[in-house]
Amino acid sequence: MKTYFPRVSAFMIGCTFTAMLTSPLHLLAAKKPAPKPAAKVSPDVLVFSNGDKLTGTLAKADGATVEFMAQDAGKVSVPWSKIKQLQTHEPFAVIAKNQDALRKHQNSAIPVGDLSYDGKVLTVSESGQQATIPLDQVGNVIDGPTYHKNVDQRQGLLQGISGALTFGYAQVNSTFNTKTINTGVNLSRIVPAVPWMKPAFRTLLNFTNSYSTFKESPNPTAVTNILHGSLEEDEYFKPRFYALEQAIYDKNSVEGLSLQQIYGGGLGYALIKRPKQSLDLSGTVNYTQQQFATPIALTAGQTPNATQNLVGATVADNYMYKLPHNIVLTENANINPQFNYPQAYTANATVGATMPIIKKFALTVQAIDNFLNDPPPGFKTNSTQYTTGLTYTLP
Repeated sequence: MKTYFPRVSAFMIGCTFTAMLTSPLHLLAAKKPAPKPAAKVSPDVLVFSNGDKLTGTLAKADGATVEFMAQDAGKVSVPWSKIKQLQTHEPFAVIAKNQDALRKHQNSAIPVGDLSYDGKVLTVSESGQQATIPLDQVGNVIDGPTYHKNVDQRQGLLQGISGALTFGYAQVNSTFNTKTINTGVNLSRIVPAVPWMKPAFRTLLNFTNSYSTFKESPNPTAVTNILHGSLEEDEYFKPRFYALEQAIYDKNSVEGLSLQQIYGGGLGYALIKRPKQSLDLSGTVNYTQQQFATPIALTAGQTPNATQNLVGATVADNYMYKLPHNIVLTENANINPQFNYPQAYTANATVGATMPIIKKFALTVQAIDNFLNDPPPGFKTNSTQYTTGLTYTLP
């Protein structure tokens, strides 16, 4: 007689095993334990020479001043001379004076680790090793994440852009109807994007336009259109010395200039390079094409022509100065002599001031002067603009 006991037993064992796998108790037992919360990092500590103490986070420092985000007092700037002790619990990079932090390099000479200061030297500790830097040799102190982001990673296309966008509008409706629109774009992109690294490239984009209409019935509408645009690419060989390529475009209806195109290259030098003041000087050799509203003759006996092709140069300066209350003064000027037709030179100059209003908005006033030595008959050589506009500052 056959018995089915082994088969029944096997079936029952299988059902029991399956039930164990699918039971809620088993699922609860198999559930992974919740991860433990990350250990809370102790705050940084700053002790003044008089014994007062602040706790919070070290933001950054240079050879003269420490920026500290205090838990109770907010952002505080303190000279090193008033600090007795400083201790951080997050890594910082200490870059010495005249030391370059290079992109995509190991930079092994720059220590990165927890920072302490005893009133005389900075000590950087990492993995049991220590490096000491005398205070008079300190250039910049940068938090670890910011340091590695700028040194190790590729800079994004939109990173490092700064500048301003300006817009102004005026309208009068009376015996005469007038409208005036002023626009301006002034942008700069620097690679790397931080001042504590050696500069490699800089891109400058500038655009200004003043467009106005004047209507007196029954006369036709008179239009004034003055436009200036430039694009410059700089490549640094030294922190202050660079080669540049540029393209400049000008249109000035009140001087009879339909379009002026300048393409050239040359050298530039940062004569002054400070956080509150800068002055760049540059010189280039150019090809220039001038297109006029009516034909002109640059030399006696020459057949009048509406288009002139010139070979010349550009000498320019670019100046910036920051006043108290974040008021910024700017000045830039250039003169363009021509070698094959010396009387065809041009010049431009702009002086302006930007005054903060609220957050990133500011009021900008400018005076712009354009000089064209060879205008068509009936046009003046000089035009001056005074503009006012609302400016939005980037970033």
